[in-house]
Amino acid sequence: MHQLLSNLTEKMSQSPDLLYFAILMFAIIIGFILLAKGGDLLSDHSATLAESMGVPTVVVGLTIVSIATSAPELFTSLAAIRSNATGLILGNVIGSNIANIGLIMGLVIFVKPIDTRRAIPHGQIFFLFLLTIGFTAILLAPPAGSLYWKTGTILLTCILGYLYFVTLQALKDREIVEESSLREDPGDSNSPLSSSLMILVATAALWAGSDSLVFGAENLAKRAGVPEELIGFTLLAIGTSLPELAASVSLARKDQFSMLLGNVVGSNLFNIGLVAGIAGILSPIGSQTPYPWIDYLSLVLLTGLFCLWLRGRKLGRKDGVILLSSYFVLSLCTWHWNA
Repeated sequence: MHQLLSNLTEKMSQSPDLLYFAILMFAIIIGFILLAKGGDLLSDHSATLAESMGVPTVVVGLTIVSIATSAPELFTSLAAIRSNATGLILGNVIGSNIANIGLIMGLVIFVKPIDTRRAIPHGQIFFLFLLTIGFTAILLAPPAGSLYWKTGTILLTCILGYLYFVTLQALKDREIVEESSLREDPGDSNSPLSSSLMILVATAALWAGSDSLVFGAENLAKRAGVPEELIGFTLLAIGTSLPELAASVSLARKDQFSMLLGNVVGSNLFNIGLVAGIAGILSPIGSQTPYPWIDYLSLVLLTGLFCLWLRGRKLGRKDGVILLSSYFVLSLCTWHWNA
């Protein structure tokens, strides 16, 4: 996929700028669509397959679905490593977490108030803030703005350890549910074979979509003369966060606030621990922007504010305006200083 797009670029790079730009934008849009559809398919059919094999629903929610929602970011990072466009990775991870809080939660809260009381365990909130601080400290430590195999291993170990203990606790605390209630209407559910095939289709869509997206973003950054990390912070981050936006809007309409907040918190945790962790293990990653601390500060500030609000407060339209305003101001600061 990437080789095909590269050959196309070589032929079209000599064409008028407008046509070349249109090709890049088309590749980016196709990438977004494939990532969104692939992520949805992977999440749905992975959960269905796991439940058909007898895996408890609570474990499915805490593990498979959470990992699946971070699949677009993960596949985009892998494609960036293959293309040697590692600058996109840090921008995508940091930008996605900021977009999840500032843009997505800001929009959702602006449209519909959310009661955070008893919506999500305080342990998860604390771990999100702790992991964010640790991630920022790693990026600030010498060599500044870098991830490599040791720090990637630390991040991956943290998220896997957290996942293990949270799953054990959830299994210990959950109420006993009759086996029949978990498998009502078996005729309506997909067979294991069907789910397995759809998982393969989803993986192919994620792989092709990530290649297309990275191809377009990488060449757009070169054409515009801006750092890859900046493109990752904005364009890629918003695009790979579209599944979270769709899920959050749907959950808000159904008043499922616990699942909504858990989706955002879980996505941010896995973006740092899983996506950044695996990327750091596979390839050294360094910041390319002149003032990367602006991105790090934005991440810590928005995450800290979000975690503070999650400790038993009802969030309304004013809070949504604060989150949205913060997101756009911080994004403008990043573009102003790092473009």
